[in-house]
Amino acid sequence: MFRLFLFLVSYGLMILSLGNLILYLNYRTLGYSWKVVFKFMFQTTEFYMAVGACIIICAVVLDIGFDRTSDKL
Repeated sequence: MFRLFLFLVSYGLMILSLGNLILYLNYRTLGYSWKVVFKFMFQTTEFYMAVGACIIICAVVLDIGFDRTSDKL
């Protein structure tokens, strides 16, 4: 049950942070270069949240770091 909760929270954080990162691409229409836009995107908190959430989702789905003997009913 904990893994399901962890998956859902990580998935939600990843969707929200990736949505914000996509919205940051609108700075390109204001005249900023791709280099400046991506440099800004890589320095935001949303980028680090998306990377962290992706790592947690991979760990949950691939069953990395979880002890199978502790899942007793």
